Amino acid sequence: MSRYLYSIVRCLPDPRTGEFVNFGAIAGNPDIGDWSIRQLSKVDRIRKFVGTQVLEAAASFLFEVDAEIDQSRSGLEEGLDPLGEDWLQAMHRNHRNVVQLSMPAPILADSAEEALEIIFAHLIIDPTSEPRERPVTKYDLNRELRQAYRQAHVAEPFVRPRAQIHIGAHVHSTIDFAIANGRTVQLTQAWSFRRAQLDEVSQQVKAWAYTMERLRGGEEARVVDTQNRISTISQDVDLQVVIATPTTPDQLAAYDEAEQVFAGLDADVHSLEHVEAVGRRAAQLISKLH
Repeated sequence: MSRYLYSIVRCLPDPRTGEFVNFGAIAGNPDIGDWSIRQLSKVDRIRKFVGTQVLEAAASFLFEVDAEIDQSRSGLEEGLDPLGEDWLQAMHRNHRNVVQLSMPAPILADSAEEALEIIFAHLIIDPTSEPRERPVTKYDLNRELRQAYRQAHVAEPFVRPRAQIHIGAHVHSTIDFAIANGRTVQLTQAWSFRRAQLDEVSQQVKAWAYTMERLRGGEEARVVDTQNRISTISQDVDLQVVIATPTTPDQLAAYDEAEQVFAGLDADVHSLEHVEAVGRRAAQLISKLH
């Protein structure tokens, strides 16, 4: 378990009296940027106590926090710093009106969602709530991929995250992981279909596929990592895809379309639960270089 932080989000009909009702919670790990929010599933009792206007203010606040967390997750994929403890402390200090946050406190958990489960079970009673499926982000997938390479004992110099593949003079695309050291032996891309914004992931798959089709077609290509180290790459390079499997009908439809793309590129597809296979394959390919 790791050290997480949480604050309970409260509604106050009249801040002067100090009377409040719990509305939701924010929890996260400031070291790795794993943050999440949750609000009560039934708010009729809260509405009677605080009124519609205050309730809408609280809901709007959590919506904005959720958007900020989503933006931070995208930033983590670009190498930016995670939301830290000071972020939560600042919200505690700055929101002193009809929406307030409790003083940030530590809690031991394996994830932000697990921390929220504990908080709602012991501090915010919500008997009508049902288990919610946690969306799987690209950050989650890439974290597990990096761990898979470590477990397979792939030497760190070979692991090139956020590398660029250049096809000809004008086409290029960012690759989640290239396994390379002067010669590229594997490209790996992660896609989450367990998410809400399916149009975005479908567009990203198509853009990635366009580059990979050019590579498979034999056009001149090279891989450049974040330290500007260049590696050669062949058209038959090992291509791996790791996915968070879909669960809803809309997610399944989006994946069915992407699955055809993956098959056309001769890519091996693995669910997140079997990500270790990617690391083993990389280690096998590296061994053949010697």
